[in-house]
This record gives sequence, C-alpha cells and structure tokens, in this order.
Amino acid sequence: MAMKYVLFSLMMCALPVAAQDRDSLIAVLETRIPGATLKDLRADPDRFLTEAAGVVLGFGGPAGIDADGIEAAIAAERARVRARELRRLLEADLNDDLAVSTAEMAVVIGAASATMRGRLMGWHLDADRDGDGTASWAELRAFGRARARAALGAEDAQALRRLMIFDTDADGRVTVAELRRAIALLNPPG
Repeated sequence: MAMKYVLFSLMMCALPVAAQDRDSLIAVLETRIPGATLKDLRADPDRFLTEAAGVVLGFGGPAGIDADGIEAAIAAERARVRARELRRLLEADLNDDLAVSTAEMAVVIGAASATMRGRLMGWHLDADRDGDGTASWAELRAFGRARARAALGAEDAQALRRLMIFDTDADGRVTVAELRRAIALLNPPG
C-alpha cells in the first residue's frame, strides 16, 4: 500500500509534456521543487548535479532512472549502512555463534584505541536491547536496521524520490540531460 502511495505521488510530480517552453518549464520546476531542494540546487548546482547524476547513472544507467531505480538506491544505501554497523559488532563474535557477549566485547575492546573502546561499548549496549549482556542475532539485526534508517531516514528517502520531479518529458525516467537542463534553467549565468 505504501509503495502505491509513493508511486502515485511520483506520478503527480511528473512535469506535463506541454511545459516545454523555457518560461513555463522554469515556473513548473520552481513550483514543484520543494524549497530545501531548490535551495541546495541553487547554492551549489555542481554538487547537486554530481550527487543526482551518481544516483541516476548508478541505479538507472545512461537511459535514466525510474521510481523503481530510486527505491533500489534507497535500499542499497540502507543495506550498506546496515552491513557496516553489523560488521563492527560481528568482529567481536569470537565463537562464531552470531551473538556478541560482554566477554567477547571485552576481548575486542582491550585491543582497541581509547576512542574506539567507548564506541564499541556504546554500540554493544545499544544492540543488547534486553540488557542480558549478549546481543543476539535478532538484536544485532534490529540494531543494524535502526542505524540504517537513522543514516538514511524518511526525509532523505523523500529527497531521493524527488528526483522524479526532473522528468521533464514525462516518460517515467530522469536522465542526466534532464537534470542538466533543469539546473541550467534554474541557475542562469549572470
């Protein structure tokens, strides 16, 4: 159900094919691009293009990205963060039982730098939700998911979904050429 709502929202953001003349296109873009996105785009258009083009090309390709590609980008970033966070704690799984006990953490913490010791202890405490001294596999997975959602939250995911606003030909895909055109229109030289 949520995916249907997201896809409907994206379709509602698509620019009408008739908005092809310069002034109409600028007006439509300025109306449909949320203030924070427009501000970022205007503040540093090169950075915006680099980041947006990376998503378009990385998860769509030269022909552009569609809504499914954007959802894949969101899932991939969350998976990357989840794996990083799990790795940090699983390095202390000395007996390979997919659980990390306080005793196992003590071994790893003893070899870590002072700053890292504090972080490791904090991560283990955060992961051990029932407070029994052992972060079980289920707790580790929940910890990884929570960290991934914090790293790429709902607002960040929505910002990625807003890339569909740049689908100026309303074909369901955003290309790097469409991004460049919109950025040029919204940031005239001068």
